[in-house]
Amino acid sequence: MKKMDYKNVKGTQDYLPNAEVVRRDIRRTLEDVFIGYGCKPLETPILNYTELMASKYGGGAEILEEMYTLSDRGERELALRYDLTIPFAKVVAMNPSLKMPFKRYEIGKVFRDGPIKTGRFRKLHRVNGF
Repeated sequence: MKKMDYKNVKGTQDYLPNAEVVRRDIRRTLEDVFIGYGCKPLETPILNYTELMASKYGGGAEILEEMYTLSDRGERELALRYDLTIPFAKVVAMNPSLKMPFKRYEIGKVFRDGPIKTGRFRKLHRVNGF
């Protein structure tokens, strides 16, 4: 039996408790500031249609190189989100009754399959709000 080599995928990392406590404190501080300015929380799906995620770049040729894409069992072309802007725009388009300005914030994970080098990760946390 071959011994398993335990390691993270290149461009990913674990956050042990001490680091994660700091990260969560920062997140709570950001949320408190957004709430203080009257913003409401929003959460959008991590998984979206590839066509939607590619739409930001006029066909998506540039970003397609860094998008994680897959096909589900129904043969739908899907992608992990690489930013929070397009999913937010989708929410606005799907909900025309939203009162503008729509003061919201979202803190979420995004994924990019770009070149891996020091300090560049595949999974990132992004903050989007106003």
